[in-house]
Amino acid sequence: MLAMIERLEKPETKTKRSAGFTAVELIIVMAIVAICLAIAMPDIATFSSGYKLKGAAREVATDLQLTRLLAVKENKTFQVNFGTNSYQVIRLSDGIVTKTRNFGSDYPDINLTNVSVTFDPRGLSNGNTVTVANARGAKNVSVGPTGRVMIQ
Repeated sequence: MLAMIERLEKPETKTKRSAGFTAVELIIVMAIVAICLAIAMPDIATFSSGYKLKGAAREVATDLQLTRLLAVKENKTFQVNFGTNSYQVIRLSDGIVTKTRNFGSDYPDINLTNVSVTFDPRGLSNGNTVTVANARGAKNVSVGPTGRVMIQ
C-alpha cells in the first residue's frame, strides 16, 4: 500500500524533446537558401528580360490586329505610328487618336522602330515590320500586305 501511495505522489516523468528547430539549424538553412539565391539571381534577371520582350511583342501584335479590325468595322483608314517606346493609333479621316500606348512604365527597357503601319477599310496594309528590342534580343512584328500580323 505504501508503494502505491509513493507512486501517486511521484508521477513518472518522461523527458520529451520539444518539437521544433534550434537556432543553429535555422541559421544553417537560411545560409544555404541565401547562397542558392545568390547563384540563381542572374538567371532570374535574364529570364525576366526575355519574358518582357515576348510580352511587349505580343502586345504590339495584338494592337495591330485590333487596329485592322477597327479599320474594317468603321470602314475608315487607320494608321499606327511607332516611336522609340510608344505608339498611337490614329483614324486618318479626322485625325483622332483612338489609342496611345507607352511602354515606359511596363517595359522600360523596350525599344521600337520608328515606322508607320496603315490599314485601309478592307483590312489591307502597307506591309511593314516593327522591331521590338531590348538587351535580351529582338522580335519582329511584321504586317503583310493582306493585313496579316505575325511575330517572328
